[in-house]
Amino acid sequence: MTRGRILLVCAAAVCVVCAVLAALLARDVGRWPGAIRSGDLAAAGSAQSHRAVWSVDETLPFTPARRLLGVEDDVAFRQAVVLFRRAHTPDPTFAASPEGAMIRIRAETALAHTIRTDSNHKRASAAENMLGILALVDAATARTANATVDRSVLAFQDAIRLDPSNEQAKQNLELLFRQSSFRTSVRGRERLQRSAHAGASASAPGHGY
Repeated sequence: MTRGRILLVCAAAVCVVCAVLAALLARDVGRWPGAIRSGDLAAAGSAQSHRAVWSVDETLPFTPARRLLGVEDDVAFRQAVVLFRRAHTPDPTFAASPEGAMIRIRAETALAHTIRTDSNHKRASAAENMLGILALVDAATARTANATVDRSVLAFQDAIRLDPSNEQAKQNLELLFRQSSFRTSVRGRERLQRSAHAGASASAPGHGY
């Protein structure tokens, strides 16, 4: 076999391999939208939200489809939301329990990761708002009587800074400033005077939290 023929055979083999890899990549990419929808449906059900999974068992190694689509931030945010829903419970007994505290730590860690790494300001703002709510739960369940809510104030203000249209964060901040116990603290009065700069005064009345 001549050298030119060998080169042609090698080139053909490379083309075949590339075609196979491209086909496998296309298949993996095509499976991601269904995986996202399936995870969202599972997360929407309160009873099964902890089982929500946004993943694809990709054929190719090193998850190239996941990287190509750039779904890392989307998935991380969705996972953080699920943890938040588990941690933000109306049951005060569970909230004050070691298990409740552990779930809040996991949720706060996931939300903090989203805030640090997500380039989408609306998602980062939503994560800041949820972090502020969990910080309120931390303060409410603290064993010390002088637990403060400064972490919540900062989180709500950061949420508004990241996304000035985040009405939920504005309502939460405004409601927090209305609490008499917060108004009586020195830092509370100082932050109340500066609240307009965070956008709280522009919010429409709402329930908050």
